[in-house]
Amino acid sequence: MEITTLENISIDSIVEVLNQSFSDYIVPLQLNSEQLEFKIFAENVKLNLSVGVFSSGKLIGFMLHGLNQVDGKLSAYNAATGVVPGYRGKGLVGEMYAFLLPELKALGVEQMLLEVIVGNNAGIRAYEKMDYQVNRTLDCFNGAVQTVEKAPVAVIRDLTQFDWDKLTSFWTIKPSWQNSVATLEKSKDRCTAVGAYLNEELIGYLVYNPVSRKIHQIAVSAAHRRKGVATQLVNKMIASIDPKTLSMNNVDTSSPETIAFFKSLGLSNPIAQLEMKRRL
Repeated sequence: MEITTLENISIDSIVEVLNQSFSDYIVPLQLNSEQLEFKIFAENVKLNLSVGVFSSGKLIGFMLHGLNQVDGKLSAYNAATGVVPGYRGKGLVGEMYAFLLPELKALGVEQMLLEVIVGNNAGIRAYEKMDYQVNRTLDCFNGAVQTVEKAPVAVIRDLTQFDWDKLTSFWTIKPSWQNSVATLEKSKDRCTAVGAYLNEELIGYLVYNPVSRKIHQIAVSAAHRRKGVATQLVNKMIASIDPKTLSMNNVDTSSPETIAFFKSLGLSNPIAQLEMKRRL
């Protein structure tokens, strides 16, 4: 077995092993090379901080890591980890971490983050053995929206500029890595954003990908909640997509109001994830 970083490994080779690794996962994941390249770009994955395990020269396991500031700390995010069937149970994830940790410490990384699906008990135990601790629980939603027609409270129109100081002032909970400000700044060209305005004042917004039909961020100012503004924003999104189904991943369960809102739309909550953190 040989472990090395991935900057000189082709995207096609990585995506092949990723798809093999996730083919029998709780939630099967299959990407093509273009999708993986965009994930690497948007999530600021550094292939020189990502590692692979090779057997007889063939890639059989990998770990992708992104790098960004989170809460003022330089943070490494495990964007994906996989080992192909037949090589599992051999401690390869631990060996990849042992290879990578000195590199991260040398860069001044202060913490490491990852997400693992609730129910993946083997994965959770493995990360706990590597000193990861649960930071928060994140719910994932998808399905067809049960649209509710209400008297409009706000005027909904395209949001062409991202004033993040203003937008983040609406937050009660913080998005996970994939939906973070840093990630959206890199992927906003593929996104659509709409704002809710009352007397020309922005009081809420929604950012979504019209192709994947995935919501990345939605928030309404505290003074204007529970008045149907968020529903108006979602209805605007629904009117622009086909089929009329959407998803929202990694909603922090510490906000019961947000969870209740997505359930009120008729969306299902098939999985939850644990965001885990390790300090370096």
